[in-house]
Amino acid sequence: MVIAMADLRILAFSDIHADEEALDHLRRLASKDAYDAVLFAGDMTNRGPISYAQDLLSLFGDKFHFVHGNMDPAAVLDLLRPEAGYVHGRKVPLGEWNLVGLGGSNPTPFQTPSELSETQIESILGTAGLDERSIFLCHPPPYGSFDEVGGMHVGSRAVAGAIAKYRPLMALCGHIHEHEGQQVVGDTLVVKLGAANAYRAADIKIGDEINVSFISF
Repeated sequence: MVIAMADLRILAFSDIHADEEALDHLRRLASKDAYDAVLFAGDMTNRGPISYAQDLLSLFGDKFHFVHGNMDPAAVLDLLRPEAGYVHGRKVPLGEWNLVGLGGSNPTPFQTPSELSETQIESILGTAGLDERSIFLCHPPPYGSFDEVGGMHVGSRAVAGAIAKYRPLMALCGHIHEHEGQQVVGDTLVVKLGAANAYRAADIKIGDEINVSFISF
């Protein structure tokens, strides 16, 4: 996958679920200032508390871009919406590319706080501005990629449809803690992030090609 643009180095993580020790580890990463952008794919909390989300927002300054996850309740979303880094349903510049976000998840059996129907996800992504230069930051993985739990695929069909239709450069997703890895789907590199509450993240370099290293932090 050849890009031929200026290099961009990204720290990407997901699913920290209000883990205080993981937050301490991230503080050490933040102090190194090694990244051009820090991307978070949702589930800051575990149905709260708001104070944890506030602490996470304070770590990386204007490098930090994020979406909410299905475990983030309405009070956390109210905190996130005014933030410039919140990209749910939005498109913002990121280096020579752009960043488009989708928070929440398709329905789960657990009635979590921030779920969307597949129709709602399709509608959001239909107007968000995804294109071939997009880095797509989405909480749920696409259906059929890193989404198998108990022998069933539980990813979002609407996310899979958007990737097929708009062919973003890369999709970064979380949600399903059991999986971590990367896979080319059509023209898109799907990067499934491990859970940050297990101290997993990805160090991504985008330049003449995309290099993804999964790391413990």
